[in-house]
Amino acid sequence: MYINEIFLSIQGEGLYSGEKMVFIRTEYCNLRCSWCDTKYSFYEGKEMSIDEMVESARNINSGHGASWICLTGGEPLLQKDISVLVDRLSEEYNILLETSGSLDIGRFLPNHVKVKKDIDFKLPSSGMYRKFNDKNISYMEEGDYIKFVVNDLNDFNVAMEEIEKIGKNVKIVVQPVYGTDIKMLADAFIDKAPSNARLMLQEHKYIYGEIRGV
Repeated sequence: MYINEIFLSIQGEGLYSGEKMVFIRTEYCNLRCSWCDTKYSFYEGKEMSIDEMVESARNINSGHGASWICLTGGEPLLQKDISVLVDRLSEEYNILLETSGSLDIGRFLPNHVKVKKDIDFKLPSSGMYRKFNDKNISYMEEGDYIKFVVNDLNDFNVAMEEIEKIGKNVKIVVQPVYGTDIKMLADAFIDKAPSNARLMLQEHKYIYGEIRGV
């Protein structure tokens, strides 16, 4: 597998915000979102064995007691041994998978029941709208959610239309792009968002700023 970085931090996005996690960031992504904040992961990485990754996570977490691993990217599902890594890590940790939503999770990660899933739904400002793989909704279980990253009111309005199609049985996170007009989006959220949606910020960026390894 090709890994960009492994580090310990606080989860700053989604329903597990505030959880202490070891992050394993994989190399490469099949999408190119305009507002992507980890473009360095597209081509910066080194090959690591499963054993090396597990040992690195243990060493980084030594004395810190994190009970979660976050598999992020890039796009983790593009790594051919991702299922093997999930099997190994699930023996010691809870696992959160952050994925773009464009790939069939069931195909690329047959043992997906061992992870909680943060599934992106790309909106127009990303330049990757309509890349969502609808099959992924069928793989969702308790603790999983779909995340809409919103940059402007057009994104927000499109998100509301897509959320209505998805239905009220799926947990939804609406996340403003860091640096955008939060109040404008918060007012729109209060006005229009359904009861299964939450407005959540990228907490780690408000703590540390836009730097790597957090």
